[in-house]
Amino acid sequence: MTEISATNLEMAIVLPLGVVAHQLIKIEADLRLLNMKALELAKERENGRHTRLIEATLENINEALDAIKGLVSDIETDIQPRSMNRKTYPERDD
Repeated sequence: MTEISATNLEMAIVLPLGVVAHQLIKIEADLRLLNMKALELAKERENGRHTRLIEATLENINEALDAIKGLVSDIETDIQPRSMNRKTYPERDD
């Protein structure tokens, strides 16, 4: 790999992935805080309307997380050396 293409790879993939990882860590911290607030709300149990809104939003979050997991898996597969991506077939005696 030439120096130019290594730099392009870093700028195109490595650095943006680092930014995404940092954002996900921040999102995790935000969700932990919201979880603590949800526990307080669960103790009160007087906001049925809000509970429905929260459940709908959580469903959207879970769908996004499933999509993210799929994309991360695709990236992991794509960056593997080609020899690891190919299925090996047993030798045949024709």
